[in-house]
Amino acid sequence: MTAHLDLRLSRGAALLITLWCVAIVAIVVVTLARVVDADVDTEKVRAKRFEAREFALSGMAHGMNPKLERDSEFFNQTLPSGGEWHVRIVGEASRININTVLADRDSHILERLFRLWGLSDEEVRIVTDSLGDWVDRDGLARLNGAEREQLLGQDQYSLPENRNFRSVNEMSRVRGMDAVARVKPDWKDFFTVYGNGKIDIQDASADVLEAAGLTATQAEAVLEIRNGGDRLPGTPDDPTIKDISWIAEAAGIDPERAATMLQNFQLTSEPTRVESVGILGGTRYRITSVLDRKQGTPFSWEEE
Repeated sequence: MTAHLDLRLSRGAALLITLWCVAIVAIVVVTLARVVDADVDTEKVRAKRFEAREFALSGMAHGMNPKLERDSEFFNQTLPSGGEWHVRIVGEASRININTVLADRDSHILERLFRLWGLSDEEVRIVTDSLGDWVDRDGLARLNGAEREQLLGQDQYSLPENRNFRSVNEMSRVRGMDAVARVKPDWKDFFTVYGNGKIDIQDASADVLEAAGLTATQAEAVLEIRNGGDRLPGTPDDPTIKDISWIAEAAGIDPERAATMLQNFQLTSEPTRVESVGILGGTRYRITSVLDRKQGTPFSWEEE
């Protein structure tokens, strides 16, 4: 009787162990299947991203071609494979050259822009003087600025390098720029380190036009004229501005004041910002380059 009971217990234990092993194997199989699925999905994403990049490169090749005008049909393509590229070209001088402004010690453009974005007078004074101290060649702090001595130990800010900014990104850690980023997260889109400092009136945003000396009404009038009948930038009906005085007159700027008001502006000039976006199945890849289209010389190249 005892032997029979022991046999039954032994068989029961073996069954439990078998079931336990089966459960473990099932868990391992399911886990491996999920890992494989995840790897497959990751590889699919990588493949789509690679192909989207190829489309973006194709668009960039067209965008760098100086013989193609902005409204060229080659800048917006949808291929039989489902891939797309879309290219946008704007004058880099449509942005404010931070080095030129600071070199001329003309903070009025910066002051107007920062006030337009909502900074207080104190914040404006701090950031403009701090930007000036960052690039000037001396160690004397301006009234509301800061040199190395004042910034030692303040890790959130970079110490002045006493040279021109080499990229717009370098501006981000200057004292006071945290306040700018708070009210205008996309502030980098309004600055450049390239060009001669004059604003490209063909492409500048309303904010930049105002900062450079136009009234809000005049800036909006310039945009309306530039965008043509459909009121959209970068479309075939946009007029080509060949004379800066013509756009001044069309925008209602007093001829007697036009020469003075427009001294900060110029027509389209090099360098140019070319942005190419490749798309495949919802996956997007963006390439941006600042270059001299006439010479084919790139100054910067960013991919994301």
